[in-house]
Amino acid sequence: MYTVLNQVSGKSFQCEGDETVLDGALNNGFNFPYGCQNGFCGQCKAVILNGEINYDGPTPEAITEEDRDANIALLCQCKAKSDLYIAVDELDSLANIQIRSMPCRVEEVNHLNHDVIQLILKIPGSQSLQYLAGQYLDIEHPDFEPRAFSIANAPVNSNLLELHVRLVEGGQFTNFVFNTLTEKTILRIEGPKGSFFLRDDSDCPIIFIAGGTGFGPIKAIIEHLILMNSTRTIHLYWGVRTEQDFYLNLPSEWNEKHANINYIPVLSEPGSSWTGKSGFVHEAVMNDFENLVDFEVYACGPPVMVKAAAKSCIENKLSKENFFSDSFEYANVSVSDD
Repeated sequence: MYTVLNQVSGKSFQCEGDETVLDGALNNGFNFPYGCQNGFCGQCKAVILNGEINYDGPTPEAITEEDRDANIALLCQCKAKSDLYIAVDELDSLANIQIRSMPCRVEEVNHLNHDVIQLILKIPGSQSLQYLAGQYLDIEHPDFEPRAFSIANAPVNSNLLELHVRLVEGGQFTNFVFNTLTEKTILRIEGPKGSFFLRDDSDCPIIFIAGGTGFGPIKAIIEHLILMNSTRTIHLYWGVRTEQDFYLNLPSEWNEKHANINYIPVLSEPGSSWTGKSGFVHEAVMNDFENLVDFEVYACGPPVMVKAAAKSCIENKLSKENFFSDSFEYANVSVSDD
């Protein structure tokens, strides 16, 4: 048993040597930031100020050479080998959020386009799931490993949850959803999870960068802002390959109804009739904003997009503390199939 002390909060907890530091923190009620919990996304990085840690296998790919030089570790993968003194910004907004496992029923299966399905799940009785806009949940089915999906509707006192599921080539679970799953099927969910959520203690303008079904959690955040009657300036950039990949018309409706919301669709493979922006979605943002010092940026989608967006935004003077991301990974049971 080792003691882990967080320099930022001054709080400590006991961590077993056979559990990850992140698991130790979560098991003791500490709201450390995290995402996939499988070593891919890098959301749980922290500075090890003193003490020893190790990984069961090779150093995860999410840890760069610069991270190693700065004594930065991936808390979801490393284990304490001595008492630790670390630096982590805990998420006070998660203080009252409880991760729960509960049954749910498939209420609707709606095909939004050729490769995206909208699932509406209903939690039975008077139960509901408390979560923050942008978080995700795991779907559990006896025939598959758990799969993580972002919640695509704003948190309200409701027992309905919306998910956007993209068909992944070779993805067993997404093929099950597209070809076999029917209404009234009983599933189990566990959540909410993740540290991608709206920081609502700011009034600075927001840029949202969505790639593909990365629009799902961003949809939840924008709906939440609308419900709050927020007047914050919002710029939504949604990037897909072709026009048919835009599976909802909501952004255009928001653009028309709300003066503070500006929607910019971007195609990476535009047809001859396309008159909007083209290329990579993060480059469209950089072309429109040379200085991001006064902004917050939320990016969600494929890892390569999120990584490129982070690099470009910081080069354009965005503070690292104002960049929030959710990287949809397609391996193991990370935020895959999203």
